Amino acid sequence: SGTGGDVVFTAGGTSDAAIATATGGQIYMSGGTSSSQTGGRVLILSGVSTSQTSGALGLLTADSGTAGVSGYMVLSTGSSANGNSGGMYVGSGTSSSGRGGELYVTVGSGNSGAGGELVLSGGNSDGGSGGRVVLKTGYGSSTTSGSLYVATADSGGNGVSGYVVMSTGSSAKGNSGAFLIGSGSSTSGRGGTMSVTVGSGNSGTGGDVVFTAGGTSDA
Repeated sequence: SGTGGDVVFTAGGTSDAAIATATGGQIYMSGGTSSSQTGGRVLILSGVSTSQTSGALGLLTADSGTAGVSGYMVLSTGSSANGNSGGMYVGSGTSSSGRGGELYVTVGSGNSGAGGELVLSGGNSDGGSGGRVVLKTGYGSSTTSGSLYVATADSGGNGVSGYVVMSTGSSAKGNSGAFLIGSGSSTSGRGGTMSVTVGSGNSGTGGDVVFTAGGTSDA
């Protein structure tokens, strides 16, 4: 009965302010190497509970002191000299009697300058097409599929709300990429509505809706 014992790994600290490069000790966890087979794995697994919630797993850096910034965190697979590099999967588990857990990717707030950026980028390729970036909502086997929202936040007391840019890249040789917007088809009902609407205002003229075909310099 009671709580199981803890296992604590703590590196040594330093309080020598006279040495500018004096940093706290480091902790290394490394799987074993192999010259002919796959290297050893490093597994970090929280505790299981037979009747309650499983243990939480926290990966975070400590807060910074009075100067400097908090430590950065790197989650990355290694590079490969021959073949694909390793994949990285971030996701929540499935549930047999409930909904799947949420997954949040959030940039922290600040009080100076522009807010921090959130960048999702597909991989580059020297021998084929670049990697795709896919945003897809969840499937509902007996009801509505999930919605997809792309929106900027409201502006503050001054300024305007952020703009939204949806565009393909330019091409130095050949056609640039196509841009397709449409609703899906239906086998027992009507196709979904598509609306393009300019928001209302209270000064000046109303906002424009402009459709412009591409030009050409080919005489």
